Amino acid sequence: MDATGRPRLYPEHKPFDDSVEGYFALCTDAQTRPTLSGLSYHLGFDDRETFSNYAGYGPDFSRTVKRAKLRIGDWLEQRLTDRATFTPGIIFDLKNNHGWKDVQAQEHSGPDGQPIRTDTRLDVGSLTDDQLRALASIPVQRG
Repeated sequence: MDATGRPRLYPEHKPFDDSVEGYFALCTDAQTRPTLSGLSYHLGFDDRETFSNYAGYGPDFSRTVKRAKLRIGDWLEQRLTDRATFTPGIIFDLKNNHGWKDVQAQEHSGPDGQPIRTDTRLDVGSLTDDQLRALASIPVQRG
């Protein structure tokens, strides 16, 4: 029994592993796609998190959970390259159930990847006398 609640549905690893394998066999036989929700339901759980929590019950349980998630993720990844598949839905599943993330990298640089250069010099050679006097009359704040 867990320290904080009711007894686990699968206190031993072998029945848990057998049920997980049974789910994948059913999917193959029925030609249906494996999902975390379907697997969790098949195992008798009320939610997907319960399946994931079994990874904390020891190395054998952890291996079964990780491999099941990999199998589902593999199925999804293979569908990403299939033009007939609804790709946005698969991407949604991968992001929400398998830890995928959108990553955007932005790099700011000057020509040829060099640092950005800014020129703060003022070319006063082309200014008129009136423009120079107006520029000279601007008070300078020293701080």
